[in-house]
Amino acid sequence: MRHIAESSLSLLSEAHLQRLQRNGFQAILPGIESWYSLGNKSKTRRTGMDKVTQVAEHVNLILRYVPYVQTNFVLGLDCDEGPEPFELTKRFLDLTPGAFPAYSLLSAFGRAAPLNLDYQRAGRILPFPFHFLNNNHAMNVRPANYGWVEFYDRLVDLSRYSFSGRAIGRRFMATHAAIPRWMNVVRAVSSEGWGRIEYHTTIRRLLDTDRDVWAYLHGETDRLPAFYANRLRHDLGEM
Repeated sequence: MRHIAESSLSLLSEAHLQRLQRNGFQAILPGIESWYSLGNKSKTRRTGMDKVTQVAEHVNLILRYVPYVQTNFVLGLDCDEGPEPFELTKRFLDLTPGAFPAYSLLSAFGRAAPLNLDYQRAGRILPFPFHFLNNNHAMNVRPANYGWVEFYDRLVDLSRYSFSGRAIGRRFMATHAAIPRWMNVVRAVSSEGWGRIEYHTTIRRLLDTDRDVWAYLHGETDRLPAFYANRLRHDLGEM
């Protein structure tokens, strides 16, 4: 039997990794989330570059026992500010060429989490339809420390760095099993890599050219812009 699992880094000690290897685990998707908070997931009190170095060493250890690793990040958290969070992620990619990065945009789902209620009380929730709340095609929480233009500039830059030809090549060479090696390539050049670069670049362009998109993202109106409405209709098709 072969297995894939999501896990916090804090659970992935070397003894546990050896056990996972014996039991046929082929892929692990640990959550890193942020370089400044959520340290309980990565079992570290460090922040910034110190955390990057520690987590990179841990992820490289995981790759010795599990052939495929996807590292999960959340972008736009309130603890993030300026270029540093994005630049630290680039440094992490340099230190762990075998890991596939997955980026989620900060999203609030429903009213169950206390933090989501805080966002609502602060008037930071945008009324995106459920269809777009997949962590990638819309960010329904206005970021605390970034304007939308700066945020999308940095998001596009990080995405291009993560799925450049150089990054894809380094990931290919650092992955030793055949299926994980080619899976990394396919994911990078498909909708998960290049496709999201194109999508985020489109949103960045619309912030300059489409007043409706600008007003919606800045909370000036709750009327869904044509760009999103048309995409929703296209995705639903006959539905």
